Amino acid sequence: MDNITNQNQSSRICGYTIACSDMYYSELEQRDVFVRDDPEKGFQIWAEIRGAGTATATPICQAFLEYAMYCHGWGSMDESIYNMQEFGNQLGQAIAGFMQKHPPAKTSLCKGACALLCVLEAMKVQLSVEHIGSELRFIFADCPLTEVARRTGLREIDLALYGINAMCQSLINAIDPELTLYAPPEISPNFAFVIDHVN
Repeated sequence: MDNITNQNQSSRICGYTIACSDMYYSELEQRDVFVRDDPEKGFQIWAEIRGAGTATATPICQAFLEYAMYCHGWGSMDESIYNMQEFGNQLGQAIAGFMQKHPPAKTSLCKGACALLCVLEAMKVQLSVEHIGSELRFIFADCPLTEVARRTGLREIDLALYGINAMCQSLINAIDPELTLYAPPEISPNFAFVIDHVN
């Protein structure tokens, strides 16, 4: 993983391989993942086809669905889950590295919760946040993976969720290892990420 800043103050944090569905998973391309903390638009995460520029930009949820299709086409389900989790782990660590060098704007939330909120907002999640005892709950009104899957035809939603969960877990662990994150095991109405041990 490297961290390259371009003229638009965006940072490339990693790359991944995608398969073209209409070529039966045989035609491969590379995408690079970028992050930027924009004072007006907030925290952003997106992917672009390598060397093709912003015209090929896709949201991070589509990136997970694309990589899920690639994994599903090249291995068993166990291998696919493992590879999705590895992709999510690497992405979470890379985002954490960016945030540690460029801390998000201060909020009333702890560092780990602030980092998770930034990532969920970059995913265009409509959510509410509830603080109950030592728990901070990020409750989704809906799952953006479902809408992106409907729009793009990329259907590996459950597999993509493994990657998103791993990304959020590794992000929290890198930013504040004393926090515990409970990630949703499956997509359901009003599912939530829960951070425990919040002061």
